[in-house]
Amino acid sequence: MTLGDAVGEAKRKLEEARTSFLAELEKWSFPPTEWEAHTVAEISQLPVVKVTRYPDEHLAYMRMPPRECHANARFMQDNDPDKQLRQVTGWWPQDGQYVLHSVVDQHGEYVCVTPAPMYVGRTFDFIPDEKIEWRDEGDFHTAYRDGIEIGPGVRADPAKTLAELESMRQRLLSGMNPYQAVKR
Repeated sequence: MTLGDAVGEAKRKLEEARTSFLAELEKWSFPPTEWEAHTVAEISQLPVVKVTRYPDEHLAYMRMPPRECHANARFMQDNDPDKQLRQVTGWWPQDGQYVLHSVVDQHGEYVCVTPAPMYVGRTFDFIPDEKIEWRDEGDFHTAYRDGIEIGPGVRADPAKTLAELESMRQRLLSGMNPYQAVKR
């Protein structure tokens, strides 16, 4: 590989990251609702548990894809020969948001079976939520809470989050390094 090829590949990867980050910002740019405010109030009262992420080498061996936590946890549950593993869906608190996330209850211990390349911690806080239900809709499984379809999660302060997202979006569109542009 020549130096020019390496530079071209690096630029291509940065543009892929920019496109991915813009798509993620769009997912979180929904209007505030009473349902969201009520849900945040309820979530904030639920107990928080610690989750341990499987080591990266185990997840690589298991071929678990990143950003597919619900499918990964469901796969573990459905393919457990002893039927002891259970998918648990809830909320991963992150920077003022509650991100919809699924982990596995493995004999009373919560474990995450999804690679998270941008997250370096081995453990994290998680809020199991028994009000979340999964519905099969054609080829898709969709999460609902109180009859409302859940997107990527809910925001503790939607106005603040929307302002931050718009600022990140402007930085991304300006050509700034995408990894710098999404820092808060």
